[in-house]
Amino acid sequence: MRALHRPLIGPRIKNMTDSNRNDPFVSTEDAIEVDAETAAAIERGIRDADEGRVVSNDEARKLVRQWISKSSTRKVR
Repeated sequence: MRALHRPLIGPRIKNMTDSNRNDPFVSTEDAIEVDAETAAAIERGIRDADEGRVVSNDEARKLVRQWISKSSTRKVR
């Protein structure tokens, strides 16, 4: 694990902490430890959002439901 202090992510984390001080799911730390794979995924997501590749909340909910149903297995007992 490494501390994540990258120019692309750092300011966004700072903005989140400023606007979500009472949210228990948002870190108030200046650095968050993540592995390299997670850091790369976060950066890809930020880049996608910056380039306009986003979906609405409703569409995201539909996608998550689809992913969950595809990954769920029905075990016969």
